[in-house]
Parts: sequence; C-alpha cells; structure tokens
Amino acid sequence: MGPLDTRGVVRDHSTDPAGATSRAGPAGRCPVSWVPVSPCTSACTADAAPAVDVATRRRRWLRLTAALAGTGTAALRAPMSSARGRRRLLVCAAARVLTAVGVRVEVHSSPTAWPRAGAGRAPGQLVVSNHVSWVDDLALLTVVPGRPVAGREVVDRPVVGSLARRAGIVLLDRARVRTLPATVGEVAGTLRAGTPVTVHPEGTTSCGVELGRVRPAFFQAAVDAAAPVCPVAVRYRVEGGAGSAVAGHLAGEPLWRSAARVVATRGLVVEVHLLPALDPAGADRRELAALAEYAVAAVTEARPPVVAAHPRRPRCSPRPSPGCATTAPSCVPPRSGPGRRSRGAPGARWVTS
Repeated sequence: MGPLDTRGVVRDHSTDPAGATSRAGPAGRCPVSWVPVSPCTSACTADAAPAVDVATRRRRWLRLTAALAGTGTAALRAPMSSARGRRRLLVCAAARVLTAVGVRVEVHSSPTAWPRAGAGRAPGQLVVSNHVSWVDDLALLTVVPGRPVAGREVVDRPVVGSLARRAGIVLLDRARVRTLPATVGEVAGTLRAGTPVTVHPEGTTSCGVELGRVRPAFFQAAVDAAAPVCPVAVRYRVEGGAGSAVAGHLAGEPLWRSAARVVATRGLVVEVHLLPALDPAGADRRELAALAEYAVAAVTEARPPVVAAHPRRPRCSPRPSPGCATTAPSCVPPRSGPGRRSRGAPGARWVTS
C-alpha cells in the first residue's frame, strides 16, 4: 500500500516534535502549554434527561459502592495474576460498575473485521476513540480488552487508581511533555507484543456535539510497530433514542457530579461503533490521525446530542504578541459550514482482513 492520500483533509495544527499540540495563552500570546483544552463546560450537560425514581437511585448508589468494594479486592489480587489475568480483572471491574449505575453498552461491529492480533502472530491494534466521559473508558474495556492509556492523575483516585496501577495501564504525564516520547515508545512495545492499546487522542473530553482535534503523537506507535489503527466512535443516548451529553465529564468537573447524573438517568445507553481498521503501511502519524478523526467524526457528528449551551471553540490571534518570536497557531481549522467539519473524504485504503 502506498502513502495515504489525505487531499481535502483540512488540518491546521502546530505540533511539537512529539506530536503534541500547543495552545495560545491569553490575548493570543505565545503558546503556554501543550495540554489540549476542551471548550465544553458543565453547561453542555445541563439539559434535562429522563430520570429514575428516588428508590432506584438509592439502589444504584448501593450497587456502585459494592462494585467499588469488589474493585478494591481485585486490586489486591492483581499483583499475583498474569498479564492476561490483570486485564480480565479490569474488564470485570468495568462491567460491574456499568451494571451498578444502570448503563447499557451497545456494540456496532465494523463492516470489515479487524486484523487479529496476538503474541507471535501480529501486532496488537491501536484502538483510538473520542472521549466524552469516564463511562466510555469502562465501556471500551468491556468491548476491546487491552492496555488503556490514562493520565497519571487516574492513579490518585481512590480504589480505581489502585487497580489501574496494579493492572498495568499506560500512564501519561500531561504536565511533562518530555516524557511523551517514552510513553509512545512503551505503547509501541506493547503493540509489538500483540497486546491492543486503547487511547483517546483528543487529549481531553468533549460533550459530543463536535469532535475535538485528534493529536498525532500516539499514532507514531502504530507506525513504529506496524500495528493497525482501529477507530472507535462513542456516543450516548437516553430512553426514547435522543442523543445526550448527560454522562459527560467536562472542564474539571468533579467526578462525583458526573456520576450522580449517570446514576439518576433512566435508559442510558453508550453506543460503541467499531470502524474499519487503517493500515499504517506507507503512512505517517499525521495522515493516520487525520483519517481516524474523519472516520470517528462521521459517526459522532451525524447524530450529535442536542445541548442548550455548547460554546464556540476559541480562536487564537494569528499575530504574534510584542516580544514574542513565534506566531500563535489557530486553535481551530477552517470549517466548511457553520460549526461543521469539512467532509472531503480522504482516499484511503482500509484494512479488509
């Protein structure tokens, strides 16, 4: 397969050598951080959703407490288990929590099967998905068991953090950009060993109205390991079939507040759409990131949640501030319509076997 043709894909990113994207500071000053920032706030989740009664809500909290207690027990067993056993502990813990809070996972299979992976057979898949909530992390664990990539702050969470640390998730320190190449290298090594890895390349959460920009850093691991890139689109709906952002965990919101909305919602379904795999042969990380972004956005933006107050994405001034030798990049690439992504489909060859 030759180089992927990404003509028509509009991308306006300024990246560091590791593929991380910088953002502009106040009033268009020099970039101050490589950490992506979501424009979404808790206002995106403020719309009313079908609610369960108080008794059901109380039962769900009790079941969630019991599930977390079971997760704590699993964390104690993790060091004595094999790598496969630790992954099973993660999957079982995720399934218990989802069941406790009344969330149903609905899987939409890819029209073409993903390449099979395994030690001594083929590299693992790099599974890349959009990120709305902590709920989609749990749902992905039950659908695509593997090693997830998570921020280092996850290990500081009670109970869950202990299991995550002992089960061997890949930790990303977003505050130290210099550690990113080493983390990407760790992911590449995991893929070469035949183990799937799941990552959210947006680097932050969004409410689902529009997809954030996909950062190319972790796609380098797929290039280095010759591993297929498997895009996954995640979206939510509630009873009645309406799209919803009620499960969102946005803009520094406390985790308990998002959990309280999930517990109180009736008929919450997380849809997991498995999309055709991308062959990394002849492509670089930016091409793979562009193709994955458009594949996921085609699903999530086709039926986005209706929210009352979705903020506009911030735009940075293209003019350098006095005393700054660099030009601040545009935070948002041009759009083909009001709030919509250009849909010039890149000519790519998908993996079919």
